[in-house]
Amino acid sequence: MLYVAKCYWPGVTEADLEHVAERAALAGLSSGRYRVAYLGSLLFAADDLALCLFQGPSRAAVIQASDRLGIPCERLMDSAWLGPGLPVQEEASPLSPPSGRGAWPRGPANRD
Repeated sequence: MLYVAKCYWPGVTEADLEHVAERAALAGLSSGRYRVAYLGSLLFAADDLALCLFQGPSRAAVIQASDRLGIPCERLMDSAWLGPGLPVQEEASPLSPPSGRGAWPRGPANRD
């Protein structure tokens, strides 16, 4: 299931969200026997807002993962992906980029 964490985060920057991606890759986000994957974020810096996309088995598992990552989640919303380019699996690995390629497009593992 896909979830979006709505995060009011005063002063949030791209670097903050890159750090979240790094922590997610290192943390191996598991909740019991279930895996939670951090898939990336949309940043609205002028509004102090980030929308963080997760895939996980339940709301509780995703909330626990967002807490572990230090994300100030004010609301967790069920979501559905309607566009191309984000193949979603039932239990995605938190170490895999959302596109299935070997590195995050512009994330911490592939900085230009």
